[in-house]
Amino acid sequence: MASLFKILAGKYWAAESENKQKQLFQLLIIWFIIGSLSLVLGIIHLTNPSPQSCIICDFLVIVIAIMAGVCTLNSKSNCALNLAFSVPVLNYAFYISEFSPYLAPIDTIYFATWWYIAGLVYLYFYSKSDSRIVLFGLVSLIGISYHLYLSDHLVDSFTFFEPFVVNPLLVFILFFLATFYMRKKYATVVEELENSLRQNNESINRVIQNSSFLVTRLVTERDEDGNVVKLIVDKVNNAFESAFKLNLYEVQGQEAGYIYDLIFKGKFDINKTVLFNKKKVNEFHARNLDKWYKVLVLNPNYNTYYIVLEDITKTKKKIAELEANKRRYKVLLEAIPDIFFVIDKDGIYEDFVIKESDLFKIEDANIIGSSIYDAGFPEGMANKIKSCIQNCIKNNSIETIEYSLNTPNGTFLFEMRLAKLSAHSVISVARDITQRKTAEFGLEKALVRAEESDRLKSAFLSNLSHEIRTPMNIITNFTRMLADDSMESMERLELTDAITQNGQQLINMIDNTIHLSKIETEAVTLKNNYCKINPLMRDIYNAYFSTLPDSKDLDIKLNIDVANSEFGFDTDNDLLKEALTILVDNAVKFTPSGLINFGYEMIRNDQIKFFVKDTGVGIPKDDFDNIFSRFYRVQNSINQSTSGSGIGLPIAQHYISLLGGELEFDSNVDKGSEFWFILPFKEGRGYMKIVS
Repeated sequence: MASLFKILAGKYWAAESENKQKQLFQLLIIWFIIGSLSLVLGIIHLTNPSPQSCIICDFLVIVIAIMAGVCTLNSKSNCALNLAFSVPVLNYAFYISEFSPYLAPIDTIYFATWWYIAGLVYLYFYSKSDSRIVLFGLVSLIGISYHLYLSDHLVDSFTFFEPFVVNPLLVFILFFLATFYMRKKYATVVEELENSLRQNNESINRVIQNSSFLVTRLVTERDEDGNVVKLIVDKVNNAFESAFKLNLYEVQGQEAGYIYDLIFKGKFDINKTVLFNKKKVNEFHARNLDKWYKVLVLNPNYNTYYIVLEDITKTKKKIAELEANKRRYKVLLEAIPDIFFVIDKDGIYEDFVIKESDLFKIEDANIIGSSIYDAGFPEGMANKIKSCIQNCIKNNSIETIEYSLNTPNGTFLFEMRLAKLSAHSVISVARDITQRKTAEFGLEKALVRAEESDRLKSAFLSNLSHEIRTPMNIITNFTRMLADDSMESMERLELTDAITQNGQQLINMIDNTIHLSKIETEAVTLKNNYCKINPLMRDIYNAYFSTLPDSKDLDIKLNIDVANSEFGFDTDNDLLKEALTILVDNAVKFTPSGLINFGYEMIRNDQIKFFVKDTGVGIPKDDFDNIFSRFYRVQNSINQSTSGSGIGLPIAQHYISLLGGELEFDSNVDKGSEFWFILPFKEGRGYMKIVS
């Protein structure tokens, strides 16, 4: 329907206004519908004649519809409207004449009346002339009266129709008077609104004409599809004429693109700004004029645009000057290794200056406008800071606070000094004391560690003589006893086992002391080479299996995941063997009876897990945090009756860390312990080639 309207408007009504085009199109559609229905009825009456058919009447309606169509296509709306006066003729043809063998006139009076009312409504909608409507009303009254006359009920019409309000004359008169009054009332209201609108438009035009802003009114030319093809300058105000030295008569009717290219030397795209820029407010720098403009686009109706230019050159220069001053003062403040905050009395950050660094970065959007309660302070600290701010403002005093601040780069410690800046705000000078506090905390921790280390070393040294003397005394005394020729062979065997065990214990103690001294002096170096795992594991197994005392109901089991004798990988053979030996030795020492299970297993094809499990006395949960501390010994029945240095596990942990792993454990009291660590399977052989 819209495309049909465009075609007809462009072909027949191009010279008419848009409202007139719409009115003509609506009239054409109405008469087209009337003509089409009449044509259909005529065809039906021709093919299926009946006593009530009136082919001449149908033909008459078609002729009238064609005349109305011709009138509308020729832009003669009055002609189409005057055809409403054909209603009496049609009523006569359909209901009274001899061409239509219809009902008696008295039976068709209401049909005729409704046709007169329909014609009246038709004129109400499209006719601007009251005289035409009044004339049609008089013609309709004459037609209804004549209809009643033919029915012999003109004189007694108010007694014949019961109740009398259904009298056709009275119905039409009441409808005409009511609707005509409403039309006049509506016309009066419309006229008042038009006058008000006209006055408002005149006021707006005066305001625009005398405005300090540079205003251009543009009208559009559109193609058949409604697309804008041209923007034409319709009017400019006084400020525009004064600013660009162009008079209205010079620009009126010109293309907007040409005028604005002339003013701004082709640097301002008026079409893009008006039609395609979604932002209706923009800023534009006219380099040829050395001016800044704020550009506002208004679209009050379909074919009208307003371009409002506000000269903001002074504002821009002032802002640039303020920004330059701000940068200068900021550079001066940034030279000071402190942070400056401006905080209002409610704890809201208003401004800040911070020396930029890679370790401590704060975005303006994250601070300015936020509260001290949102800056990472605990609630208690935030309350304290707010209280100090209010005291500072009230008493004009200087307050000092130490606090911590959480940032994306970590937690920083500051010393804050607050001084009154105004009646509503304070300036806060915050100095980063993170390094100083960290150093103090580090010194305190180092002092505690040193004191603890001295205590443990003192305990170690005090026990060292006892731990060395005990096995040495056993070795010395039992060796002297072996010289007695009267001793039986079984007793000699028991003494030999005791000498061997205490000798091994003494060797382990000396080895651990040497290892610890190497770790303390950082003399332990990693020497990676190819290590065959299975022979190494069997050496450890053989060393302990053959020395298990008969007094213990203890078994030791070796688990080998890969049976290939060439299985191995690149690592430090000595450190790996020493770490596993310490773990197995601890398992033997703290397992009175049961089973010790140690070995390794592959994880996928790029890691190897070593483990030592026992069913010994276990480790209490309270000792988990200290188990790898040097010289620390778990309080249990075995440690109370045997000697030990408490440095085995720290040494094993250090060696495993050098190998690239981490020593982990789990334990339950009286159920046993498990220690394990995982190493990277680098350059492995005998299992699967690792491709890096």
